[in-house]
Amino acid sequence: MKILSLIVCGMLCLAALSAPISSAQEGSITISNFPDIQTVDGEVEIAEPIPANEMKRFTDITVTTVKRHETNRLIDGGVLEAGPFTAISLSLGGFVEGTPSEPATIGAVLVPDEDFVLEALKEGVYLFPIELTMNIPQESLPYVGAQSETHQLTFPRYRVYFYNTSPRTVKTQLYAFLMN
Repeated sequence: MKILSLIVCGMLCLAALSAPISSAQEGSITISNFPDIQTVDGEVEIAEPIPANEMKRFTDITVTTVKRHETNRLIDGGVLEAGPFTAISLSLGGFVEGTPSEPATIGAVLVPDEDFVLEALKEGVYLFPIELTMNIPQESLPYVGAQSETHQLTFPRYRVYFYNTSPRTVKTQLYAFLMN
């Protein structure tokens, strides 16, 4: 009796698995088994593979002296489109024009490209920042760099800003490796 039950169960499972799936075209599938709250209507298509990673570069940004708290004077580096990515690894480097007379800090700050966040930044308040800094020692070599840091992304677009506490201008490079 148990063997007969197993055979019948197996045949029913096979019948369910081999039930025809309606196909509108070669290579496409119509989904018809979702509950009402997850209704899928029409065609679903993925035009291209979702990228696993992407490198964005913000290069040769001239960063003059501006303190981190001087948010209205930060050097604007542009917009980072974070798109479908969930994490970012940042690397910061630069070329110091001249010899610094004292130790200094160069920083890159990414803030969400959202009206509310940008209004707060105008008032001197950083909301949800992603930041990477590098120290420039006194009497340093002209080339400096900061260790890469990885951060979670929570917004699809970020504004990139730079600051420099050195009295020397720094030609800055920011590398943003986006990943999933």
